[in-house]
Amino acid sequence: MNVQPSATQSGVVVLVGVMGTGKSTVGLGVAHALQCSFVDLDAQIVKIAKSTVSEIFARGGETEFRTIEENVLSSVLDDACVQVDQQSARSVVVATGGGAVISQANRDKIISHADHVIWLDAHVDDLVKRTSSSKTARPLLANNPQQVLSELSSERAGLYEQVATAKIETSGKHIDQVIESVLQVIRRAENK
Repeated sequence: MNVQPSATQSGVVVLVGVMGTGKSTVGLGVAHALQCSFVDLDAQIVKIAKSTVSEIFARGGETEFRTIEENVLSSVLDDACVQVDQQSARSVVVATGGGAVISQANRDKIISHADHVIWLDAHVDDLVKRTSSSKTARPLLANNPQQVLSELSSERAGLYEQVATAKIETSGKHIDQVIESVLQVIRRAENK
Protein backbone atom coordinates (compact mmCIF):
# COMPACT_ATOMS: atom_id res chain seq x y z
CA MET A 1 0.00 0.00 0.00
CA ASN A 2 1.33 3.40 -0.93
CA VAL A 3 -0.75 5.47 1.48
CA GLN A 4 -0.36 5.85 5.23
CA PRO A 5 -3.25 6.89 7.46
CA SER A 6 -3.22 10.65 7.91
CA ALA A 7 -1.64 12.11 11.03
CA THR A 8 -4.77 14.15 11.71
CA GLN A 9 -7.70 11.89 12.49
CA SER A 10 -10.76 12.49 10.33
CA GLY A 11 -12.63 9.44 11.63
CA VAL A 12 -13.55 8.50 8.07
CA VAL A 13 -13.20 4.88 6.93
CA VAL A 14 -13.55 4.20 3.19
CA LEU A 15 -13.94 0.73 1.70
CA VAL A 16 -12.79 0.17 -1.88
CA GLY A 17 -12.65 -2.90 -4.09
CA VAL A 18 -14.21 -4.50 -7.11
CA MET A 19 -17.95 -5.28 -7.05
CA GLY A 20 -18.73 -8.40 -5.07
CA THR A 21 -16.01 -8.03 -2.45
CA GLY A 22 -18.59 -7.17 0.21
CA LYS A 23 -18.02 -3.44 0.67
CA SER A 24 -21.65 -2.60 1.46
CA THR A 25 -22.26 -5.51 3.82
CA VAL A 26 -18.90 -5.15 5.55
CA GLY A 27 -19.30 -1.37 5.76
CA LEU A 28 -22.67 -1.69 7.45
CA GLY A 29 -21.24 -4.22 9.92
CA VAL A 30 -18.21 -2.05 10.70
CA ALA A 31 -20.40 1.02 11.21
CA HIS A 32 -22.66 -0.98 13.52
CA ALA A 33 -19.65 -2.18 15.55
CA LEU A 34 -18.25 1.37 15.75
CA GLN A 35 -21.73 2.78 16.47
CA CYS A 36 -21.35 5.34 13.70
CA SER A 37 -22.88 6.44 10.42
CA PHE A 38 -22.68 4.35 7.26
CA VAL A 39 -22.98 5.63 3.69
CA ASP A 40 -23.29 3.31 0.72
CA LEU A 41 -22.16 5.45 -2.21
CA ASP A 42 -24.28 3.66 -4.82
CA ALA A 43 -27.39 3.99 -2.64
CA GLN A 44 -26.60 7.69 -2.17
CA ILE A 45 -26.23 8.11 -5.95
CA VAL A 46 -29.63 6.47 -6.49
CA LYS A 47 -31.19 8.75 -3.87
CA ILE A 48 -29.69 11.95 -5.30
CA ALA A 49 -30.12 11.07 -9.00
CA LYS A 50 -33.65 9.74 -8.36
CA SER A 51 -32.74 6.91 -10.75
CA THR A 52 -31.39 3.41 -10.30
CA VAL A 53 -27.82 2.69 -11.34
CA SER A 54 -29.21 0.68 -14.28
CA GLU A 55 -31.38 3.63 -15.35
CA ILE A 56 -28.41 6.00 -15.19
CA PHE A 57 -26.34 3.60 -17.31
CA ALA A 58 -29.21 3.17 -19.80
CA ARG A 59 -29.71 6.93 -20.07
CA GLY A 60 -26.14 8.24 -20.19
CA GLY A 61 -23.86 5.25 -20.02
CA GLU A 62 -20.92 4.83 -17.70
CA THR A 63 -19.80 8.42 -18.41
CA GLU A 64 -22.92 9.94 -16.83
CA PHE A 65 -22.72 7.53 -13.91
CA ARG A 66 -19.07 8.39 -13.20
CA THR A 67 -19.81 12.13 -13.28
CA ILE A 68 -22.63 11.71 -10.77
CA GLU A 69 -20.46 9.37 -8.69
CA GLU A 70 -17.64 11.93 -8.50
CA ASN A 71 -19.99 14.68 -7.31
CA VAL A 72 -21.73 12.47 -4.76
CA LEU A 73 -18.47 11.02 -3.39
CA SER A 74 -17.05 14.51 -2.92
CA SER A 75 -20.17 15.61 -1.06
CA VAL A 76 -20.31 12.42 1.07
CA LEU A 77 -16.66 12.73 2.14
CA ASP A 78 -16.99 16.46 2.88
CA ASP A 79 -20.12 15.79 4.95
CA ALA A 80 -18.44 12.90 6.78
CA CYS A 81 -15.53 15.11 7.83
CA VAL A 82 -17.90 17.85 8.97
CA GLN A 83 -19.89 15.34 11.08
CA VAL A 84 -16.72 14.16 12.78
CA ASP A 85 -15.33 17.71 13.20
CA GLN A 86 -18.58 18.86 14.80
CA GLN A 87 -18.61 15.70 16.91
CA SER A 88 -22.04 14.70 15.66
CA ALA A 89 -20.32 11.42 14.68
CA ARG A 90 -17.20 9.73 16.01
CA SER A 91 -16.62 8.00 12.69
CA VAL A 92 -18.28 7.59 9.32
CA VAL A 93 -17.89 4.47 7.18
CA VAL A 94 -18.25 4.87 3.41
CA ALA A 95 -18.58 1.97 0.96
CA THR A 96 -17.65 3.14 -2.53
CA GLY A 97 -18.70 1.61 -5.79
CA GLY A 98 -16.11 -0.63 -7.42
CA GLY A 99 -15.19 1.94 -10.06
CA ALA A 100 -14.97 5.01 -7.84
CA VAL A 101 -11.17 4.82 -7.96
CA ILE A 102 -11.09 5.29 -11.75
CA SER A 103 -11.25 9.07 -11.32
CA GLN A 104 -8.06 10.78 -10.17
CA ALA A 105 -10.23 13.40 -8.43
CA ASN A 106 -11.96 10.61 -6.47
CA ARG A 107 -8.65 9.01 -5.52
CA ASP A 108 -7.29 12.36 -4.34
CA LYS A 109 -10.47 13.07 -2.35
CA ILE A 110 -10.41 9.63 -0.71
CA ILE A 111 -6.74 9.96 0.25
CA SER A 112 -7.19 13.47 1.66
CA HIS A 113 -10.39 12.77 3.61
CA ALA A 114 -10.05 9.25 5.02
CA ASP A 115 -8.03 7.91 7.93
CA HIS A 116 -8.45 4.37 6.69
CA VAL A 117 -8.94 3.24 3.11
CA ILE A 118 -9.42 -0.49 3.17
CA TRP A 119 -9.18 -2.46 -0.05
CA LEU A 120 -11.38 -5.53 0.05
CA ASP A 121 -10.22 -8.10 -2.49
CA ALA A 122 -11.41 -11.56 -3.55
CA HIS A 123 -10.71 -14.24 -6.14
CA VAL A 124 -12.64 -13.80 -9.39
CA ASP A 125 -14.56 -17.07 -8.91
CA ASP A 126 -15.86 -15.75 -5.57
CA LEU A 127 -16.78 -12.43 -7.15
CA VAL A 128 -18.78 -14.19 -9.87
CA LYS A 129 -20.59 -16.31 -7.30
CA ARG A 130 -21.39 -13.34 -5.06
CA THR A 131 -22.53 -10.98 -7.81
CA SER A 132 -24.68 -13.64 -9.50
CA SER A 133 -26.53 -14.33 -6.24
CA SER A 134 -26.92 -10.64 -5.42
CA LYS A 135 -30.23 -8.85 -5.95
CA THR A 136 -28.33 -5.71 -6.97
CA ALA A 137 -28.46 -4.92 -10.70
CA ARG A 138 -24.94 -4.62 -12.09
CA PRO A 139 -24.97 -3.09 -15.58
CA LEU A 140 -21.28 -3.80 -16.21
CA LEU A 141 -21.89 -7.54 -15.72
CA ALA A 142 -24.61 -7.93 -18.35
CA ASN A 143 -22.30 -10.01 -20.58
CA ASN A 144 -19.73 -12.59 -19.44
CA PRO A 145 -19.37 -11.73 -15.72
CA GLN A 146 -16.31 -13.98 -15.30
CA GLN A 147 -14.35 -12.14 -17.98
CA VAL A 148 -15.55 -8.69 -16.95
CA LEU A 149 -14.74 -9.24 -13.26
CA SER A 150 -11.33 -10.66 -14.14
CA GLU A 151 -10.55 -7.63 -16.32
CA LEU A 152 -11.89 -5.13 -13.76
CA SER A 153 -9.85 -6.75 -10.98
CA SER A 154 -6.68 -6.57 -13.05
CA GLU A 155 -7.26 -3.07 -14.41
CA ARG A 156 -8.16 -1.54 -11.04
CA ALA A 157 -5.72 -3.33 -8.71
CA GLY A 158 -3.11 -0.60 -9.09
CA LEU A 159 -5.71 2.10 -8.45
CA TYR A 160 -6.94 0.40 -5.28
CA GLU A 161 -3.35 0.04 -4.15
CA GLN A 162 -2.74 3.79 -4.71
CA VAL A 163 -5.43 4.75 -2.20
CA ALA A 164 -5.41 1.85 0.26
CA THR A 165 -3.93 2.01 3.73
CA ALA A 166 -4.70 -1.72 4.18
CA LYS A 167 -5.81 -4.68 2.07
CA ILE A 168 -8.02 -7.52 3.26
CA GLU A 169 -8.60 -10.72 1.30
CA THR A 170 -12.26 -11.73 1.60
CA SER A 171 -12.20 -15.05 -0.28
CA GLY A 172 -13.14 -17.97 1.89
CA LYS A 173 -14.01 -15.73 4.83
CA HIS A 174 -17.37 -15.34 6.50
CA ILE A 175 -18.63 -11.75 6.54
CA ASP A 176 -18.11 -11.52 10.32
CA GLN A 177 -14.43 -12.43 9.85
CA VAL A 178 -13.99 -9.66 7.29
CA ILE A 179 -15.73 -7.13 9.55
CA GLU A 180 -13.42 -8.15 12.41
CA SER A 181 -10.37 -7.80 10.13
CA VAL A 182 -11.42 -4.25 9.25
CA LEU A 183 -11.98 -3.42 12.91
CA GLN A 184 -8.51 -4.77 13.75
CA VAL A 185 -6.94 -2.46 11.14
CA ILE A 186 -8.74 0.52 12.68
CA ARG A 187 -7.84 -0.48 16.26
CA ARG A 188 -4.16 -1.01 15.40
CA ALA A 189 -3.96 2.48 13.91
CA GLU A 190 -5.74 4.04 16.91
CA ASN A 191 -3.31 2.36 19.31
CA LYS A 192 -0.20 3.77 17.63
